[in-house]
Order: sequence, then C-alpha cells, then structure tokens
Amino acid sequence: AVTAVQVQTRQDFELFIVGDGVSDSTRSVMRKLMAKDARIRFFDLPKGPRNGEINRRPALAEANGRLVCYAADDDLWFPDHLETLALLLDQHDIAHTITMFANRDGSVSVAYFDAACPADRARLSYGSDGFALANTGHTLEAYRRLPEGWRTTPAGIATDVYMWLQFLEQSWCRYASH
Repeated sequence: AVTAVQVQTRQDFELFIVGDGVSDSTRSVMRKLMAKDARIRFFDLPKGPRNGEINRRPALAEANGRLVCYAADDDLWFPDHLETLALLLDQHDIAHTITMFANRDGSVSVAYFDAACPADRARLSYGSDGFALANTGHTLEAYRRLPEGWRTTPAGIATDVYMWLQFLEQSWCRYASH
C-alpha cells in the first residue's frame, strides 16, 4: 500500500501511517520507510476499539494538506488515484472512485455505488457497504467542519460507512461519485 502511494502521478502529499496497536516488527518497518521518504509520518497508537478508526483523529489533527485520502495495508491504488480525487475535490467536499476487487482466483470484480442515487443512498444508510475507504477522499476543511469526525463506530455498521454518513448528513456537503 505504501508503494502504491509513493508512485502516484501527483507527488505533493504527506503520507500518514496510523498504527493501531502494531507489533515491534511493524515499528521497525516504519522506521525504515521514514528514513527513505521524508513525507512519511508514523502515528504509533494503542489498539483502538473496532478497526482503530478513532486513531485517525489525532493524525488528521496534525495534517497540513488540503485533501485527505485513505489506504489500508492491503489496498492498492491506480497511479493516478490522487490526481483523480484531487480534480473531484476541487469542486466537492467528499468524493470516491469505483471500488474494484482483485480476487484470489485472479479475476476482478467491481462494486458500483453512487450516493446521489436514492437506492444506493438507502443501502448506505442501512449500514450495508457503500463506497470503500481506499477509494474515498475528502477535503481537510470539510472534515474539520464535521460535528465529530472519526469516532468509534457502533457494532453492525462498517467504520468507513459510519464516517461517510457523517459527511452526507451535512447540508453543506458537496458529494461526487466517479
């Protein structure tokens, strides 16, 4: 996932890696990555509830960029992912690209979703999958306008869906699906 970020066509970024109760071997890898790339900062935080979504909060408090994008340790981005989201976020507060899955059998599948579509929006509000963490970006300014930001997610709803709903519930929020 780190390499997928480092090879982006758009290179003006901060790369925050949020540790959620990581091992000593992960800390060692982080030290090596930071020594090779000054844009990387590692937040070594204790294990949080659920998926550690609450640990994203202190990292975003220190962010200086205009845009925020996400990638988990098993995610890959196309090389123009940041560039694509940056174009969308010039006019929107939150945006996402299509979700693609590389399956174990070598096949690829996609998950279409558009929160502007009433049927998709209804699915999202009931806690089913919506748009994935690794496909989503938002402006830092919009995040800081939210009532709460990243927080512990109740059981039964995906942590990223819970966050995206917080954006979409705001009357000021401008959304784009790509």
